[in-house]
Amino acid sequence: MRQNKELVLVVDDDEDIRELLRVVLEADGYRVKVAVDGLDAWEQIQAGELPALILLDLMMPRMDGEHFLKKLRRRFPEAVVIILSGHDAAQKKAAELKAVCCLTKPVELDDLLNAVTRFAPAHSKRDVA
Repeated sequence: MRQNKELVLVVDDDEDIRELLRVVLEADGYRVKVAVDGLDAWEQIQAGELPALILLDLMMPRMDGEHFLKKLRRRFPEAVVIILSGHDAAQKKAAELKAVCCLTKPVELDDLLNAVTRFAPAHSKRDVA
């Protein structure tokens, strides 16, 4: 288990995916927050802490992942984002949006944990409010 308690924000409209990722990441020592869509995620970031890493679905209601990520980049260009998507075009979109990587759903949990470990900056916690 990790000693550093990096914050990971999981942004996905599928409740089962959010909860599975929360359980897996918390078991690996991360602090985890979840958001139901891009708008929820944006509001959480505005109200508190920029996560060390954001796991982001692209297809969501209210504010989709692409709109959220463009908005995030304007305010926090250093934000670290991994896109999770089941769509074939997601790899290209992830590159366009400057995500650190793109994992295809359904994602293997070992692949997910390896990517999170690789890309979550160790001491990136800071208040944004």
